[in-house]
Amino acid sequence: MIRDKVFRFNKAEVPRQAGEFARLRVVKGPDLGATFVVKESSFTVGRGETVDIILADPKASRSHARIEFTHEGWLVSDLGSANGVFFSGEFVRKFKLKSGDHFTIGDSVLEFLMSRESDRALMAPVKENQDIERLDVALAQQKVRVKNISKPVAGVQKKKQEKRSPLLLVVIGLGVAGYLYPDEARPLLEDFGLGMVADFLPETPKSKSGKAKKAGKDGEKKDAEVREVASLAPSEVSREVEKTADQHFALGFREYTAGNYVRAKEAFELALQVNPHHGRARYYLMHSEHENREEIRKIIESARIAREFGRTRKAIGLYETAIRHLYFDRENPLYIECEAALKELKKVESQ
Repeated sequence: MIRDKVFRFNKAEVPRQAGEFARLRVVKGPDLGATFVVKESSFTVGRGETVDIILADPKASRSHARIEFTHEGWLVSDLGSANGVFFSGEFVRKFKLKSGDHFTIGDSVLEFLMSRESDRALMAPVKENQDIERLDVALAQQKVRVKNISKPVAGVQKKKQEKRSPLLLVVIGLGVAGYLYPDEARPLLEDFGLGMVADFLPETPKSKSGKAKKAGKDGEKKDAEVREVASLAPSEVSREVEKTADQHFALGFREYTAGNYVRAKEAFELALQVNPHHGRARYYLMHSEHENREEIRKIIESARIAREFGRTRKAIGLYETAIRHLYFDRENPLYIECEAALKELKKVESQ
């Protein structure tokens, strides 16, 4: 028995237990064949003595991941482990879990089953290790294919340039128009990254005064100009790439409207990896980052208040949540503050 919330059985076929919420079955790793029956809606996994499910896997971190039931369903959250959690062909920090899904912690592959499954499903033999490995490899390869969809575009673009591509014709046209209308052409050339060409255009009184005004307003108009220029830029991506990027954008937008800004940010970033010209993904990525910063600020403020009123457990939970949000930005002063506060609170709690 591991605490009162989790019970370990050294076999895969275990009948339904009273008060059972879910179970994890080890299908690969040092604990192969073990079944952990969970009787609460939140539990932790790792190789340390303080977690609910203790694995004998040396590649698992002491406190590796948390699995909990929320209004979104079952969620797995990485707790800052060294090797991460492998799920659906990639290493992820947070993901939704359905009954029958499997994921990898260290060298251990775990199968998740919800208690509402029938006794037949709960007692079913575990998946073959070879089948799981084939599934993971297929998902990983699919992930690589998605990320590399845009690579052939470079070759297509090169061939187009050899045949006087439309982009080259646009640049030549802008250069010619620049000598006739320098004030109107200069901003377009600069936005297309052709500032060197713009420097050769003749100076006019209007352009000189315009440069001074522009220098004072660059900060305010930067985002608007980027969006405007992106809409004017010629598309150099195939329909297949655009469709894939749109799918990632749609997923990100759904998460954004639901207030899940971290997952929205990841989806928008993936859309931009596939198609760097995706203006909507860039626009909502900027807003997701802003909303995420605001959410972190509110969490930390709530943690400070809970700490001030002596609500230690709540403060610890809030600081841990903030640290997970800031995990990839450890130089951030807020991360340093949360880490120090969490260390002090845990010390007080242990006394």
